[in-house]
Amino acid sequence: MVGVEGGLTSTTASIVAAPSGDAIPPKLRQNGGSPRQVFAITLIGTLVLAIFASRDLSSWLDRLGDGRVAQTAQSLAAEWDGAMAKLALVRPHEGLRLAIRRLLDWQWPEH
Repeated sequence: MVGVEGGLTSTTASIVAAPSGDAIPPKLRQNGGSPRQVFAITLIGTLVLAIFASRDLSSWLDRLGDGRVAQTAQSLAAEWDGAMAKLALVRPHEGLRLAIRRLLDWQWPEH
């Protein structure tokens, strides 16, 4: 056992260093994206959500309250949802909701 432990060098110890505060090991951290890449993928994700989840925008905005900004945002969300409906981009959302509703209403057989 002493021979195995003696084989560790300071180089090996630095590679096997403890993870950082966010628990991402250093080896994985070296291959991560740049801040620009993270911002770009966040922007893309936001646009995809805005397009395909437009039906839920009004319910999300209901949580903002009743201020003037919230009312303006709700009216913009309603216009956006109407535009997405005209382009038929709400069909995947409605299909998924219908499928989930059917699964929830389905009576599971008891054995």
